[in-house]
Amino acid sequence: MTLGTWGHIQRTEIEPGRWYADCWVRDLDGITRRARRHTPTGVVDRKGAAAERVLIDHLKNRIFATSDDEEITRDTTVATLWKNYRAHLVELGRASNTLQRYDHVAKIIIKGLGGVRLGEVTTQRLERFIRTVESNQGAADAKTCRTVLTGMCGMGVRFDVWSENPVRETRSVDTTPSRTTQALEPEQLRQLLHDVQESDAPCPALPTGKDSESAGEQRKSKKQYRIPTVAEYCRKADLADLITMFTATGVRMAELLAFLPENFDPETKTIEVTGHIVRIPKVGLRRLTNDYDPKMPKNKRRTLALPDYAVVMLQRRIAELQSDDDDATRPDTDTDEHVQTLFPSSTGTLRDPTNVNDQWRRVRAALGVGDITGHSFRKTVATLIDDAEMSARVAADQLGHAQVSMTQDVYMKRGTVRFEVAGILDSVINSGDKVETRPKKKTQASR
Repeated sequence: MTLGTWGHIQRTEIEPGRWYADCWVRDLDGITRRARRHTPTGVVDRKGAAAERVLIDHLKNRIFATSDDEEITRDTTVATLWKNYRAHLVELGRASNTLQRYDHVAKIIIKGLGGVRLGEVTTQRLERFIRTVESNQGAADAKTCRTVLTGMCGMGVRFDVWSENPVRETRSVDTTPSRTTQALEPEQLRQLLHDVQESDAPCPALPTGKDSESAGEQRKSKKQYRIPTVAEYCRKADLADLITMFTATGVRMAELLAFLPENFDPETKTIEVTGHIVRIPKVGLRRLTNDYDPKMPKNKRRTLALPDYAVVMLQRRIAELQSDDDDATRPDTDTDEHVQTLFPSSTGTLRDPTNVNDQWRRVRAALGVGDITGHSFRKTVATLIDDAEMSARVAADQLGHAQVSMTQDVYMKRGTVRFEVAGILDSVINSGDKVETRPKKKTQASR
């Protein structure tokens, strides 16, 4: 008898209208036991069928109550496996952004493999699917598809569908960007801060139409519409202070947009990173405190020292916010979309990182610095810390990295000409006593 099965059910009459049904069942611990159930009280059971139904219900609950997951076999489809795997991710407490990203690629997986039974899933079939996604949707989606499929098939291995994960031997997807984000030189940083405040260069709408504000401007008649300068657009879009704060802290975009006025301490000239902005599907933007997701080391609270130019900007900004909102009432919870942040949207709600990226894309295109992204500021801060001969741990604490190696390998500028190395070698070779010439060794030919 195999695990989780039972044998022939026998009915035995106790008295007229009352029976019991019993059988042998091999439980999931491998032990075979006798199971028995009686006719329910108040039921007239002429042939024992009622007792047998009660026994069968008991056996089903007995076998399958040990697992909350739907039974997964080689006849299960990929679509059903994804449903079980996603529920597993929710139980593990995966971040909403992660679930949102996985949901996106799951649609691609289900479209290409949803009806395939797990017994038909092979490494060759998965390899062909991943390469198709890479060609049609791009390397980023293909890599995430491979990640999700690895997790799904790992669940299948745990349910004895496969003896080993069929995704393991598929070729990995290369997502190395052709151009990596570069840190800014000090003079570039100073010029950029000046430009967002003072530049009179024209700042036209992006031809891609991604900038929602630009689309609204273009709907105006040509007589009414005047292309703003970079400084004018930055004031209207509230980018100048935001970029200033980026250069002063090197925090993530989601962290910067979650700063609260009370996080700033003008006496100590510090600001505390206490939350981050996320978009939750079917809910919208929310500010989550960094205590919300303890499994994410990068979301730990940290306090940052501020340069004087950022302190002056924040003092002015907070005074302006207080004068605008003296009579406003705010909800107490810091996860509400209307919480007062240092950098709110034009309507006073949480600001969307995607919209900020679109607005900044327009400005950097106007200034001819299209390669300067939000990550550029993080790399710049890390590189300046490195150039000041501070440790990588200092940079990791500033940027909020759980691993110091991440700061060193990705964020600190590499490829700099190190003249000091040449100086060290010169001092070694040219210092000390004169080196004596060694006598030439005699060879057999010279003997």
